[in-house]
Amino acid sequence: MGIIVSTCKGRYQANQIWRASMTEHVLVVDDDSQLTAFLERFFKKHGYRASTASTAGLVFREMQKHDFDLIVLDLNLPDDDGLEVARKIRKTSDVPIIMLTGRDDVFDKIIGLEIGADDYMTKPYEPRELLARVRSVLRRKVDPTTDMDTSEAPVRWLRFDDIELDTLKSTARRMSDSTDLGLTSTEFALAKALAEAAGDVLTRDRIMDLVYGNSVTATDRAIDAHIARLRRKLLVQDNETSVILTVHGAGYKLAETVVKISP
Repeated sequence: MGIIVSTCKGRYQANQIWRASMTEHVLVVDDDSQLTAFLERFFKKHGYRASTASTAGLVFREMQKHDFDLIVLDLNLPDDDGLEVARKIRKTSDVPIIMLTGRDDVFDKIIGLEIGADDYMTKPYEPRELLARVRSVLRRKVDPTTDMDTSEAPVRWLRFDDIELDTLKSTARRMSDSTDLGLTSTEFALAKALAEAAGDVLTRDRIMDLVYGNSVTATDRAIDAHIARLRRKLLVQDNETSVILTVHGAGYKLAETVVKISP
């Protein structure tokens, strides 16, 4: 086992092969039956398994029956608000969520991202763009970062403060009590990018490149919302100290020494 210590007061070469898309199961949630039927056919045509739900109640019923890889969630549902549905999902699952909304309201989008959505789109939208977003989010789920220096030995674990990131499993835990932090794919990618930066400041543009990729355009406020949610999950116990520092006018960096461990 090799250990590399990077000092800081703060990308992972995938060791997993992205599964063939036929194994990826997408749940499409919308009360428009014609739209869900179309999207179900569309996703199947492009090699995905697809299921549909028209109400919040059906969402949770389907989630009990299937282990979905991604949920496409419309905000306007007949029995509950989509934001509340996303909040309930996040209490028990880190499944990636792409929100669809007819409301061209920045506030809704920011709230959705703070709740834990991985991406959002405003209606009307091109199905091909939705497909590109789905592919991008699913890639991040398995391979959160893609441009590490391959001249170095692959790193399996990243440790800082009381946190351990497992780059093979894309999971994060608190080492003192082995608590899983329940990071979404985007949150894990953010944490990993910050840890790999070894104390260097990451600008929002750099975060967009590392975490969101070329097929997704994230606003500064969207990035800030994901950072805020990640901060809450990584809070140092007992003293409410954040391990992520804001460098005003520049970006973000990790405020801890990072220990990199290879198998």
